[in-house]
Amino acid sequence: MSDVARIHTPDVPLGRLIRMPGGKTAGQAIADAEKGLESLQAESMSELQRVLKKAEEYYARAEGKFNALVVNAFYDLINGAIGLPTASKDRAIDSMLVSLADLLDYYRTSGDWGDKSVQVHLSTFQLLLRTEGVRDLEGTEAILSGLKKVSRKAARG
Repeated sequence: MSDVARIHTPDVPLGRLIRMPGGKTAGQAIADAEKGLESLQAESMSELQRVLKKAEEYYARAEGKFNALVVNAFYDLINGAIGLPTASKDRAIDSMLVSLADLLDYYRTSGDWGDKSVQVHLSTFQLLLRTEGVRDLEGTEAILSGLKKVSRKAARG
């Protein structure tokens, strides 16, 4: 019995549309795609505001000590938001979310709780959302580097 290998080449609609006479030019297709991303940016920022508000509620519910139910829900919220800021081309917020998720993952597996390290992340989240679009890249990188140090220090105990 011999198996037959088949190679499947998927149809790429954008390429086909660009080559069609009277179709969109590459510039028009790119402009349309950018408009689509712009519409996602507003939704992304709105969703990030919701995530921040919910994260602050979880932080308050923890009352400064480890609570497995709260930490697990908090982690799920933050982990689920990772990647969301990329719609608005905001890698800084995404990096902050990854750092906070790493921190919460450590806490949920160790049973520890570092109230101040979580608060630093939430304060940074607020700052990055408020300064969207007018960020000092060098300053932002310094902030993110500091957050990573906070997460590493917390993990070491």
